[in-house]
Amino acid sequence: MFINTIKKYIEKFNLFQKGDRVLLGISGGLDSVVLLEVLYLLKKDYELKLFVSHYDHKIRKDSLEDASFVYKLCKEKNIPFFYTAASVPAYAKREKLSLEMAGRELRYNLWFNLAKKYDFQKIALAHHLDDLAEEIFMKLIRGTGKRGLAGIPIKREELIVRPFLFVTKEEIRKFALEKNLNWREDYTNKDLRFLRNKIRHILIPFLEKHFNKNIKKNIKKTALIIAEEEELIEEFAKKKFEEIKFYIDRDLSLKLHELKQIPSVLRRRIYFIVFQKVGIPIFRITYKHLESLENLVIKRVKGPVYLPGGFLAYRGPGYITFTQKVFSFPYFAIKIETEGEYSLPTKQKLKIFKIKNQGKLNLPNSMIFSAEKLTFPFVIRKRKPGDRIFWPPIGHKKLKKFLWEKEIPSYLRENVLIIEHINKIIGVWDLYIHPEYKVKKDTKEVLVLQII
Repeated sequence: MFINTIKKYIEKFNLFQKGDRVLLGISGGLDSVVLLEVLYLLKKDYELKLFVSHYDHKIRKDSLEDASFVYKLCKEKNIPFFYTAASVPAYAKREKLSLEMAGRELRYNLWFNLAKKYDFQKIALAHHLDDLAEEIFMKLIRGTGKRGLAGIPIKREELIVRPFLFVTKEEIRKFALEKNLNWREDYTNKDLRFLRNKIRHILIPFLEKHFNKNIKKNIKKTALIIAEEEELIEEFAKKKFEEIKFYIDRDLSLKLHELKQIPSVLRRRIYFIVFQKVGIPIFRITYKHLESLENLVIKRVKGPVYLPGGFLAYRGPGYITFTQKVFSFPYFAIKIETEGEYSLPTKQKLKIFKIKNQGKLNLPNSMIFSAEKLTFPFVIRKRKPGDRIFWPPIGHKKLKKFLWEKEIPSYLRENVLIIEHINKIIGVWDLYIHPEYKVKKDTKEVLVLQII
């Protein structure tokens, strides 16, 4: 009966394709042990190839026993086993996260990396209806939008699937007892310091006793309706995202004018698509982050908007760009005495070479000068106070003012590369070339500076 119920949800929501390579997140607890058993029994029906990942959070002293237990289960079923261990408490402290959020972030990062490396088509997790109810209450308590009221999606990005999402913990336990399955108990699930455990052991039983004993079933109905609506909105958002995205030096950017024409509900979904694409940890995104992005788009706030994971969003002329935080480097000056490759403090390399002038050259990440004018030696350096560039017809202009006029954000100005020849600035990377050093029709040879 339980197996048939799970098959119904697999087929209704198209969770697996025949021949899928599936990674199962198995902790050794009741839910995940049953997930392993069910998919093992169904693997012939869907021609699945199963793999197991166990993440040792290093929270409990006996955590290695959990790993050993899962390993033995996999050995009995001849299923490949991935073991990963890391100190979640240490990561939580360093990143200033709760233990629950830190563990979730580390687990999902691991699973996504394994899926990419070993070509897994699906990641199957054991979340069930009780988890769904707890998640919705958590989001209500902390504040959420309609997306949050959908709780945990049964399918996410066509990669993560949750076959148990609409069955209860009690149904899972009943199946485990019928099959005489063994599992590990995690005492941290009873620790009332965690909000989720307070909701599980105090709030939901109180609501079931005093308000509605069928509250979980009603949550399931509501979540199903919202999930269908969410899927439709998500499809619209993906389509719009593809229309307005482009890249600036490998950084994902959105066309500002088009973004402003989109309803705010779709804009927020587009932000989440961006977060996923660039690797911003979604679990850390709060309403405050979304509000700040909206202000950046609509109210012409200068920004930047600082986002979790060392990322930021800033507004340029006609676009919004999402990038990793730029850290300022100490002053440096590199003397270029010949053609070749030179290491930059940014961990990039600068390649210098000469070629014949062949008209318009289309070389990525490069600047091109007249080789007759830009002769060796010259200097590549960081900007410094008082820098000025030659700017006809006024004579000279402060570099600081030039960068401001070019709408280069202040936090990006510090690491702009300066090209200096005979004690004068003849180039500002990707922004300016001194008129005397530009390539002209009668230029025979050009000097190429290319970041590789």
